[in-house]
Amino acid sequence: MKKLFLLMMSFLNLFIFAQGTRIMYEYKFVSNIEKKDSMDTELMYLDIKKDGSKFYSRKKFVSDSIREAYVQKQLSMGSSNINYTDNNPSKVPFSVVKQYPDFKINLHTSMGQNRFDVSDFKKMDWKILPDKKTIDKFEVQKASLDFGGRIWTAWFSQDFPFQDGPYKFHGLPGLILEMEDSTSTHVFKFAGSKKFDEVEKIGKTDNDTTVGGRTVRIGSLAGGKELEVTEDQFMKQWKDYKNDPVKDMRQMISRPGVKMRVNINGKK
Repeated sequence: MKKLFLLMMSFLNLFIFAQGTRIMYEYKFVSNIEKKDSMDTELMYLDIKKDGSKFYSRKKFVSDSIREAYVQKQLSMGSSNINYTDNNPSKVPFSVVKQYPDFKINLHTSMGQNRFDVSDFKKMDWKILPDKKTIDKFEVQKASLDFGGRIWTAWFSQDFPFQDGPYKFHGLPGLILEMEDSTSTHVFKFAGSKKFDEVEKIGKTDNDTTVGGRTVRIGSLAGGKELEVTEDQFMKQWKDYKNDPVKDMRQMISRPGVKMRVNINGKK
């Protein structure tokens, strides 16, 4: 009878969490490897529903929402030359989507003038350790992982009915509340959670928008449809971009009829 009761409670908890759970993390990271003593901080969301999760920056979500509202207002007024400047941009431009139950992972990011949907199928070979401690009010256990050329330490809790975590991390018998690499240049710390019925979504409005026969370009933001690539294909493009970061710009301004306006120290 006791086992039946525990089983029923487990299903009840799973149903409640499946309605929509947002896990919040404080993400500290070094954006400039030459200044390791100077770390940036952003609040990250892990939105979990029954069919999967999405990990993204709150600042980017707010910025995208403001930009979309501004663009829609300008389009409704008939403007064909829309310039938008984000005065407080996110330093975490990517998002990670996981699909349950197979944990198919897709990284959504941009590079130069292009946007990418990068698929990742790498298995995570965790080593669960006996160490335990408390984070907030939750008991957590230690685990380690060799991933992406780094050694990571995680603390996970079985108080949450999810085998998920920040960024691409998943596969432990519980939710990852803390995560840190051995160089301490990437640190995720649990900052709270809440349940809700409907998870907020970031709109996928392209930055190149055709309206009434005219094409509107929003600033210099990467636009167009996402290019679906594997991680190996993306890394090859990343190396090419690092070697020649203005290649896309050269190709764009070489097209017939393209004009370029440059602003240097306030002078056009």
